Amino acid sequence: MKPTAQQRPVDLYFEEYNAVYQRMTLKPVAYVSVILLLFGLMAVVWAMPFPQLAFLGKYKGYINWASFLIAAGIYYYLRLSPLMSYLVLLLLLAFSYAIIALEQWQKQGGAPLLAVGAVALLVGLLGQLLVLNQAGAAKTWRLVGLAPGWAAVSLFKLVKLKY
Repeated sequence: MKPTAQQRPVDLYFEEYNAVYQRMTLKPVAYVSVILLLFGLMAVVWAMPFPQLAFLGKYKGYINWASFLIAAGIYYYLRLSPLMSYLVLLLLLAFSYAIIALEQWQKQGGAPLLAVGAVALLVGLLGQLLVLNQAGAAKTWRLVGLAPGWAAVSLFKLVKLKY
């Protein structure tokens, strides 16, 4: 589909995503799996060792691979819709807080962050694949990439905000 004068490319993406979800009965599973998928991906990337670069000085602990993932995600959603990128940023900040808490728990003898993130990522990915396969989506992997934005747009529509 090509966008009309009034339609932005982001509108077309989410029309396609909504068309897929109209044919399914597992919307709650879709929402939960989107959150788990995004949280798990961020936790796994966060847990990857980051080189200790001397020029970072006192900011060494604040920069990791997840910083780049967050920046890329915000840039992607900013290009689609600035308001949507703000909501995704708030969600990613909440995830960052939870991941830092999981790191503290790991230091006290809890489960490793990588293991928790991997489980969340796999459960979220399996949930998304189950939902999209049940809906008969031909472009499953591209739609999985759009899932966080779709969840944000659904929230905007719920509170009657224009994205």
